[in-house]
Amino acid sequence: MNGARSDGGRRWSSRLMFVIAAIGFAVGLGNLWRFPYLAGQNGGGAFILLYVGAVFVIGLPLVIAELAIGRTGGADPARAWRQVAANEGRSPLWGAIGYLGVASSFLVVSFYSVIGGWTLAFAWNGVSTLVGIRNALDFAALLANPWALMAWQTAFIAINLLIIRLGLQNGLERAMTVMMPMLALTLFGMLAIAVFQPGFYPALKFLFAVNPDHVTWDSAIKAVGHAFFSVGVAAAVLVTYGGYLGPQEKIGRLAAIIVSAQTAVALLAGLVIFPFVFSVGLDPTEGPTLLFVTMQTVFATLPGGEWLAAVFFILVVMAAVTSSVALFEMLAAIGEARGIARGPLLGSAGIALWAIGLGTVVSFNLAADWHPLAGVPLFAEANIFGVLDILTSAIAMPLGGLLTAIFVGWFVPRESWSRMLGWSVDGRVLTGWLILLRIPVPLILIATLAAGLMS
Repeated sequence: MNGARSDGGRRWSSRLMFVIAAIGFAVGLGNLWRFPYLAGQNGGGAFILLYVGAVFVIGLPLVIAELAIGRTGGADPARAWRQVAANEGRSPLWGAIGYLGVASSFLVVSFYSVIGGWTLAFAWNGVSTLVGIRNALDFAALLANPWALMAWQTAFIAINLLIIRLGLQNGLERAMTVMMPMLALTLFGMLAIAVFQPGFYPALKFLFAVNPDHVTWDSAIKAVGHAFFSVGVAAAVLVTYGGYLGPQEKIGRLAAIIVSAQTAVALLAGLVIFPFVFSVGLDPTEGPTLLFVTMQTVFATLPGGEWLAAVFFILVVMAAVTSSVALFEMLAAIGEARGIARGPLLGSAGIALWAIGLGTVVSFNLAADWHPLAGVPLFAEANIFGVLDILTSAIAMPLGGLLTAIFVGWFVPRESWSRMLGWSVDGRVLTGWLILLRIPVPLILIATLAAGLMS
């Protein structure tokens, strides 16, 4: 394998730091917001069974592939893909996968920052309510106020920029060193309280008892889509994180730890949220408002609910930030590979993300009923936020994953992967990994992509 890398020689300070940061990226609003409401809407245990299967059949092989491509080609995703393609004598057009991932991430960050702003608003409200400054925040009223959404969006972006501006070790690593232990401690503390709620057993039954009637094509497609979203593949970030790995690290083992940890956090989130929901007799199928409306209602009915609400929404903020800073780090790595300092690059990127994010802000109020692509069937009923969501989650990211699986499985020989991963060229692990990426993963992603395009 020849060719220059594009990571500027930067490395994680330790293997543990990489694991913490990679888990932090995977553990975000997808685990604490999206997973619980999808599980609630799609049969609980049936959805979870399908989701866990998708995480390990699709997510894990692709995580391994992206980390290996990053370590081989460097932290700039587009250049990393081109480098690996060049090493194998393949067309530089394969670098388009990296550009697709970067573009997807950029659009995701634009609306993720608005949703992250919601978490800041609820965390601040929780603390304010606790000290008697204000009453519970009305979610509908928040969404209806574009100026408030814009302010919280700006604050969320600023937090990310302040962290990443300090660099890989002084910024990202230090932030993760603080936030991830706090997140874990808070999550387990909330779980300890949830265990003693009267709704804990009904929640266990709901989350882990599988009703075959709930195993449907629709729930399977949603489980696959969420597995893709929550693990974070096809977003270019894992390529960047792989670019900071040393040659001695065992990528397969690290990937398994990351995927297992993020899955465990998603299940823990369900075990934290649903016992409270069942305890006060609310509907577990509430949908996207489960986190911001249902949980606030739950806490208002419980003894010590003000404390629980403040702690819970601070937990949600930390999860949101540990994911989003990874996306900003990826942008910084791209700039550094091209000789652009972090400050100017991140300033420009922050302004652009803020401006694009205004489309999401007004999608909940001023432009809620405006459908910019009404003439296109797939986007006919989508406002600006809906268009961005469909473009990224239903098209770009599944397509990126599909192209990754095809390139890795069919265009790079097993001998090259043996060298990149440190696996025996004739071993069962390498053989099984390649079989997954050659047949099941592409077929499932084609079905997911088709379902997204026809929905």
